[in-house]
Amino acid sequence: MPDAPSGPDALLKGKRALITGASSGIGAEMTRRLLGHGTRVALVGRSVERLRPVAAGAPEGATMLLACDVRDDATVRATVAKVEREWGGVDLLINSAGVFKVVRLQEMTNEDWDELWQINVNGTVYATRAVLPGMLERGDGIIMTLSSIAAHRAFSHTTGYAASKHAITGFARALSTEVRRKGVKVVNAFIGPVDTPIWDGLETPLEREEMLTVQEVGNALINAITISPRQVLEDVLILPQRGIYY
Repeated sequence: MPDAPSGPDALLKGKRALITGASSGIGAEMTRRLLGHGTRVALVGRSVERLRPVAAGAPEGATMLLACDVRDDATVRATVAKVEREWGGVDLLINSAGVFKVVRLQEMTNEDWDELWQINVNGTVYATRAVLPGMLERGDGIIMTLSSIAAHRAFSHTTGYAASKHAITGFARALSTEVRRKGVKVVNAFIGPVDTPIWDGLETPLEREEMLTVQEVGNALINAITISPRQVLEDVLILPQRGIYY
């Protein structure tokens, strides 16, 4: 029996991906990488205008730009339905939409908490729930959740953010038990500090040049989802070589 095809190009070419939070950061990087491997990508963000630069230069028909607020379940369902209707399905979902807040618990407002929960948790659950029936029907698919090192280790001033990332980690781990024998892979990535604009104006855990880059994270995530057709990395921990704090 011949070996199953392997490698990113073999496993990603012709696939259909949907990425939330695709306008910046890791979502934008994953969009560019997947397009480079021949994947069609539906870019989801609050503003189509912010998505256009990410999709610039993509082959004709390889992208779909979709304005969607992941906090709204009905809008998420409609967005996924549009992709499934036009492309026939979603093979890969990357839950990249998220918000980061560094705030002491006693200073965290209800609005802060609601935003963290609605975007980080509800956005992940809504998108996953919308794509899952199609994946289960085909017996194939990958769902990637971008968690955080804050869900793996405790840090001060991140009570709300860490709680939201613990929630989606628990969600991803439980989901994997429901779907792994039905052909669907669930990958939960704990990601350390990445040098993106979210750190602008904040005290950083290490020097910006020592943080992970979005390119390094993108490379690791592509490797995680293309390890082989018969394997799955359900938990992936990505850290800077220098660690988190001095």
